[in-house]
Amino acid sequence: MSQASPTASTPAPRRRVRTILLLIIVIAAAAAGWQAYQNTSASQTLTLSGTIEATQVHLASQVGGQVKQVHVSEGSPIQAGEDLIDIYSMSGSGVNEEIAAPIDGVVMEQLIQPGEIASPGGTLMIVADLNTLTLTVYVPEDRYGQVILGKTYPVTVDSFPGQTFLGKVSHIADQAQFTPRNVQTVDGRKTTVFAVKLDLPPSSGKLKPGMPADVNFLG
Repeated sequence: MSQASPTASTPAPRRRVRTILLLIIVIAAAAAGWQAYQNTSASQTLTLSGTIEATQVHLASQVGGQVKQVHVSEGSPIQAGEDLIDIYSMSGSGVNEEIAAPIDGVVMEQLIQPGEIASPGGTLMIVADLNTLTLTVYVPEDRYGQVILGKTYPVTVDSFPGQTFLGKVSHIADQAQFTPRNVQTVDGRKTTVFAVKLDLPPSSGKLKPGMPADVNFLG
């Protein structure tokens, strides 16, 4: 009488252990992949700081004389051709001088008062166009290829938290240079960088020259 041979099979407890181990390996691999993705994304994100600048015009007297009247003060909006300062010539020529605004803009600094003497060539007032602001930052050499000419990037300032402005890359330096001396760390000053300039659109007066700003070059 023949006996049926026992069927070779893996015990159920052992199969469960193997399944659990396989599941743990899959989860660990997925977690490692996600972490690597996050690290790669973080490494591609580049945030740099700079100072907002405006094209400033220094107004001066050509002949010098006594300041008779100043028609505007610091912070005043001005229009091109507007009379800003009247000067009475003390040279005996009898020719008085009117200093007019060369651009539409804002008075940034008023450096003289009525009754004072204006020297020829000395700066009396500084005006700027707040609608043509720029931001210059310095990109490390190893991230140079991440910045694209003509592309817009988000810009933020401390004065308006949560609000984003857009800066368009208008210039990328052709040659590298060392980080400017005003960088705080010694290691930073040793870094070779490229100057990048961004044009900022009109902001209804929110952005002003001298403001520190951050630009985020997304990967």
